[in-house]
Amino acid sequence: MNIRFQTPYQYVFIHEDIKHLLLLWRKKHKWDLYIIEEEKDGEMTLRFPGETYIEMVLKDIEPIFFQRLETPEKTFLAILGATFTYEDRTMLMYYDPEYPEEAIYFFERSDEGIAEIDEAEYEQVVQTFINEFPEYFKDYANV
Repeated sequence: MNIRFQTPYQYVFIHEDIKHLLLLWRKKHKWDLYIIEEEKDGEMTLRFPGETYIEMVLKDIEPIFFQRLETPEKTFLAILGATFTYEDRTMLMYYDPEYPEEAIYFFERSDEGIAEIDEAEYEQVVQTFINEFPEYFKDYANV
């Protein structure tokens, strides 16, 4: 069976070492969440995780999922690609949805949302991400 969702707003992200598919239904102002059990040849096996799990994850990621980022070249709406731990702190990886292979951006989770990572730690944060998710990093040319 091959199922397609009728929304262009489909986002794959990793949260707490679990790969998720988030569907955003703009007209309904609704977010649906699935766990990706397997990904093979461009197809995904999805599992509905239950309402309690969905509520818990959305409560955690909804305030930080979309972020307006400003670079010297442009300002754009970035998408959360992954959360991971570095020295007992939650780090966030974002990407530009128009050019997801061009660059990724790292931030630290803070009480207010996201915060810039100290320059002295940035390289180690990137290395931690590469070590945890090598299969995703190979597509990115610039960090």
